[in-house]
Amino acid sequence: MGVGIVSTNRGDFTFQSANEVIEFIQKTSQENNDIWISGEQPYPCIAVCINKEYAAINYFQNDTGDIWLSYNDKNQKEVTFIADGSEWTPDPEAVITLNDALSCIREFLNTYEKPTCIQWQEL
Repeated sequence: MGVGIVSTNRGDFTFQSANEVIEFIQKTSQENNDIWISGEQPYPCIAVCINKEYAAINYFQNDTGDIWLSYNDKNQKEVTFIADGSEWTPDPEAVITLNDALSCIREFLNTYEKPTCIQWQEL
C-alpha cells in the first residue's frame, strides 16, 4: 500500500498501512457515519457507511459514473445509514457485515481496485 487517505466528517487523515486505516475505523466507526477512502489520487475510491455491525460500500472507479454498490443476497434486514448528513436506507441486499466491510477496505488498500472479497451490483 502507498498512502491511504481517509476522509470523514472530522477531516482528512493520511495513513501508511492498511492496518492503521482499519484500526482508525474500528476506533471511530460510531463517530463517523460515512468514510471515504482513496489512495494518493481521488479515484478509484470507496465510500463506507457504517451503522453498528452493518455497512454498505460504494466503489467509484472514476468520476464518469462507473459505480458499484455492495451486494449481499443473504441479508434481509433493513438498515439506515447517515450518508453526507442525510438518512439513507439502501435495499437490504446492499447491507454487509462490518467485518466484511473491513476485509473489503483492507483489500482495496492493498490493490486500489474493486475488491473481490464481496459481491457487487453495478449502479
